[in-house]
Amino acid sequence: MDLEKLSEKIYNRKAFRVSAHLIFWLAELLLTWYTTIISFNTYRNLGDLPVWELSFINTLNLALFYYPFVYLFIPQLRKRRNFAGVAGIIGLLFVYTLINSLTEKLVLVRCADCMEMLKRSNNDYYQFLHLGLLSRLFAKLASMGMLIGLVFSVSVPLAIRIAIQSFRQQIAVVKLAKENVELEFNFLKSQVNPHFLFNSLNNIYGLILKKENNKAAATVAGLAEFMRYTLHSPGSDQMPLQKEIKLLQDYIDLEKIRLNHTAVNFELESQNENQVLPSLLLIPMIENAFKYSADRSGAMISIRLVIKASNLQLSVTNTVDVNRQLHTSGGIGLQNLKKRLELYYPGNYNYEATDTGQLYTASLEISL
Repeated sequence: MDLEKLSEKIYNRKAFRVSAHLIFWLAELLLTWYTTIISFNTYRNLGDLPVWELSFINTLNLALFYYPFVYLFIPQLRKRRNFAGVAGIIGLLFVYTLINSLTEKLVLVRCADCMEMLKRSNNDYYQFLHLGLLSRLFAKLASMGMLIGLVFSVSVPLAIRIAIQSFRQQIAVVKLAKENVELEFNFLKSQVNPHFLFNSLNNIYGLILKKENNKAAATVAGLAEFMRYTLHSPGSDQMPLQKEIKLLQDYIDLEKIRLNHTAVNFELESQNENQVLPSLLLIPMIENAFKYSADRSGAMISIRLVIKASNLQLSVTNTVDVNRQLHTSGGIGLQNLKKRLELYYPGNYNYEATDTGQLYTASLEISL
């Protein structure tokens, strides 16, 4: 099994992930015990049982500090919630020191042989252990020795975590690059719906027969602009939002020509068009509304696009043609939409679709 598969198995299966963490802390326990008995320190001559008890409790204490520190309070700092993050870390340090002080009381002070040995070999520490709990607690905090030792202890699991995350990110970058190539290929196939192009040409032909030359010319110009944009946009990863809005308006105007009964409403509320958006990202939602809408009396297509600050919301509702009803999985356009959303906005978007049998509504919200 290669490292990539092992990494994915550990992170995607809870049992493997828990097992990996348990193995690490077991190794940490053994390392703590081993370094205690081979190094020149106060505890090495206490005996096997006290050393095991101290090693176990100190390792457990380190784990109790590590998980809230990494998964709760560091994210607070990343979200710029500095007060909550700093206050939480200080609270963790206090609890860690308190447990360490209580451990000395439980393991050493209650062990007559241990205290006798400490009295002979390290009288200063022996006298320190006879101080009250609060005195020892604040002495450990004030001396900064507990903090320095904790930094070194936490650095090991932190370094392993950072290394694993970096490795997984590198794998993700390679996968995304490969997927992006496939997406571009699939997206090229779905950029211009053949039915849309065919219908647009038929509409132009009909306008010419009706001698509505000005309208036909405007339609040709709109279609040419749309085609120019769709053919050249793949070369640009991000496009100005105002161009994307213009594209949506041109597309809607072109599609409206072929409808006889359907009421089409496009509502735009924009407060910030200086944002950029992956080219042609929103077209599939609107394309599906026109493709699967029933062109009959009372039918409707409602499109609402709201852009406020760094938030984009698009809602598209259409009357359903039961003979051409959407499948749950959607066509290639919607499949590519979801893949591109995951590619460009992982964790920062929400896409929902509801079908009542008469109305189909697709809603998208993106944090740009």
